Amino acid sequence: ARYASEGGRTPEDLLHGGVGEKMEVLDSFESLLTNVEVAEVLRDNKKQGQEDARRPPVVVEMEKRVSKYLAESPGKGATREQVEATIKRLEEVEPLEGQSCLKMTELYNLVNLRPTQLVEVYAVLANAEARFGDDKLAEMLDIVQECIPSDSA
Repeated sequence: ARYASEGGRTPEDLLHGGVGEKMEVLDSFESLLTNVEVAEVLRDNKKQGQEDARRPPVVVEMEKRVSKYLAESPGKGATREQVEATIKRLEEVEPLEGQSCLKMTELYNLVNLRPTQLVEVYAVLANAEARFGDDKLAEMLDIVQECIPSDSA
């Protein structure tokens, strides 16, 4: 995301000592991350030995909660390679004539939520049946199940 703040400071500056500074989000969807990527960032932060005592308690608590959520979420054991393969294959699923293809947010939701039933695919995709039809939606479900096996979930 892109930010504007008083004094030109970044979110990282604020996390490491700029308490109380006002910040405005300019573009919150400039970059999307999958759960796998978020988990990697959190693991890297931990490996780099960022001391909890030097960071605001709210940041430490938030990282713990996000890590816990990701450890319990569908597809929790997926690798970056599995995610990339899933997205690539899902992008190849053609919509019905005149309909829009999968949006990046929909691709990421399918990967992050790892649906196991067709009804879950319907919940993730806008106008799912009109855009793809049941056969293509079932194909998407199969792709997710093949690329991100249940033993990683």
